[in-house]
Amino acid sequence: MAIVINSFAIAGIDGYQVEVETVTMYGQPSITIVGLGDAAIKESRQRLEAAINFARYEFPKMKIAINLAPGDIKKSGSHFDLSMAVGLLIETSQALVDKDTLSRYGFIGELSFNAFLRPCGGVLPMAIAARDAGIEKLIVPVENIREASLVQGIEVFGFSELKSVVAHLEGKESYVAPVAKAGDLH
Repeated sequence: MAIVINSFAIAGIDGYQVEVETVTMYGQPSITIVGLGDAAIKESRQRLEAAINFARYEFPKMKIAINLAPGDIKKSGSHFDLSMAVGLLIETSQALVDKDTLSRYGFIGELSFNAFLRPCGGVLPMAIAARDAGIEKLIVPVENIREASLVQGIEVFGFSELKSVVAHLEGKESYVAPVAKAGDLH
């Protein structure tokens, strides 16, 4: 059964929920991403493999299929990277997170080759969509905490790297909110 991760996208000025479905199969090693993604989404294959390897996980030598549902709406941006990585790590049992815990979380974030989370644009409407979809907790890059926290009724967690996100989801690390810098107070 495919692992389903909650993520979000933007249509115009409104956000909407996207289910990132990940499955691995025996066959020639490859990554296929479907669901009407743009070039940035297709390029996520390289970011995904590099980040997973750099974070000292094993990138599976299998056929990997990732679906961004609903499949009939065009999607753009690199902010699906984190959801794809988390889904792949859970699908290959490298991250042990139960489905009930996972269903309460949403994920937004681009991954660097070094497994760091990069900030994304459009986080506010995506955070609103997360809350409206009943998501209780939203994980974003640390630089996007302030924007996402403007939305009432959802708990926001900011991380700077993939390994910390996984440790938090597995309950191995308690979350410590980053300290705001003086420049962030304006």
